[in-house]
Amino acid sequence: MEIIEFREEHTSSWDRFVGQQEKATFFHLTGWKRVVERVFGHRSRYLLAQEKGDITGILPLFLIKSRLFGKFLVSVPFAVYGGICAVHDDARDLLLERAKEIAQEQEVDYLELRNLQPDPSALSLNDLYVTFMKPLPSDSAQCLRELPRKARAAARQAIEYGLECELGRDRLKEHYQLNAIQMRRLGSPVLPFSWFQSLAQEFKDQSTILSVRYGGKLVASVFVFLFRDTVLPYYSGSLQEYNRYHISNFMYLKLMEFGVENGYKIFDFGRSRKGTGPYSFKKNQGFDSQPLFYQYYLNRITEIPNVTPSNPKFDYPKRIWQKMPLPVTKWLGPKLVRAIP
Repeated sequence: MEIIEFREEHTSSWDRFVGQQEKATFFHLTGWKRVVERVFGHRSRYLLAQEKGDITGILPLFLIKSRLFGKFLVSVPFAVYGGICAVHDDARDLLLERAKEIAQEQEVDYLELRNLQPDPSALSLNDLYVTFMKPLPSDSAQCLRELPRKARAAARQAIEYGLECELGRDRLKEHYQLNAIQMRRLGSPVLPFSWFQSLAQEFKDQSTILSVRYGGKLVASVFVFLFRDTVLPYYSGSLQEYNRYHISNFMYLKLMEFGVENGYKIFDFGRSRKGTGPYSFKKNQGFDSQPLFYQYYLNRITEIPNVTPSNPKFDYPKRIWQKMPLPVTKWLGPKLVRAIP
């Protein structure tokens, strides 16, 4: 077995491997690599384990150089899942050892693997994040019936209010505007519009946008990835003044119904930090949390870095950000978010 670095001629075999491996995720696809490179210019170091010409494991890596947070390797930036996907332990171990060698060669502070499953190696673990997934029913009408009582009542009220939804990426600019508003409200920098454009272009057959209207006005939307049998809502946005109409309850109900009607089996509600509003909302929708295993090889530092919104040192900058004019946050956000992958 040998470890080699990705070349363009590996694209088809890499993506075929991802499609066949249960532990692989949407973010392991080479399309994610191309979008990150195109929009942010970060250097990728994608690794393959090969045995007799067949791929036995992969590890997508990016080298990030940040004036704010140092120099590090991450699998995968701007994604909630990543890490090693291998068919056996030998391939996994070799990929990890090569990643550590690259960390040492590049003199990075640390290597971060955003694992959906735990890696048995002796790496430092950050258990701040969880994810939420559950099977979809076989009948779309069952989606509403399966919601917990309060969530079901809210969704029914939303329907009575006359909320409407539509699917398609024609409203990409409007979605970006809603996402920018929401990110400012959260005190977080927004991604550039070019990011959403590139995702829509790269994953034109594996993405869509679900938009919610009230009285003809667009009030909420979510950018959705579609991977194998899974529906993955990823980037959302909404107008807070319309929350009284339960727009989020309606939006995700309709997305679950879309999943059932189009043959998808799993609804992946995505990552949340424990104890946050999104965490509570997903629990209230009837989803159980499962831990995420973000593991670190510490090369030039001795403690796991804390660059999450949970870090108290970001409280004041977040409050300042929330008060900035929206055009300023849309201009400045992409310059900052490049360093916070």
